[in-house]
Amino acid sequence: MQLKRVVLERLMRYHRFLSQTTKIKPIQTITSAQIAEALDIDPTQVRKDFGAIGLMGIGRVGYQVEDVCCAIRQVMGFDHENAAVLIGVGQLGGALLTYPGFEKYGLMIEAVFDSDPAKVGRRKAGYTIRSTRTLKQYIRNYNIRLAILCTPVEVSQTLTDRLTSTGIKAIWNFTPTSLNVPADVLVRNEHISLGLSEIAYHLK
Repeated sequence: MQLKRVVLERLMRYHRFLSQTTKIKPIQTITSAQIAEALDIDPTQVRKDFGAIGLMGIGRVGYQVEDVCCAIRQVMGFDHENAAVLIGVGQLGGALLTYPGFEKYGLMIEAVFDSDPAKVGRRKAGYTIRSTRTLKQYIRNYNIRLAILCTPVEVSQTLTDRLTSTGIKAIWNFTPTSLNVPADVLVRNEHISLGLSEIAYHLK
């Protein structure tokens, strides 16, 4: 099943909304209209998205919440562990290492790397920081397919070239620059500067 990014993002919103709602008040069923109202989405779009992942609602009853959450988790691959490496243990990289919510989405950070000799060998959030000189060998040895990039801009493309040549198929990019990658490699950009610019514009 190949879904567009916008559909995946909506599915993630549905999953987050249902997970948060059931924590506050356990519910068995929910209608597309209720979801649509809460998330400001057309009810028809909600039904189309659910239909795309094999979910069919029942008239006047809606959808079983547990079935919806399970179907989304299966489609998104949350129940499949994805081993990752994190590169760049600065303030942002260090903060990501302490985030406790990655595991519920199947993301497992297995090792962290940095090029700064002063950091190599030190411990951070339970990890021993490794030298980037050992990065390619580690990826090959452990068949890692996902990399989290938190490095300075000036080295990000060079590292990206090394990562993709070693078998990395997805990069979660926290550097404020676009990366050039082969067609079969996914890059998810998290540009903090873009988010800040949108906020600044709104508050202007």
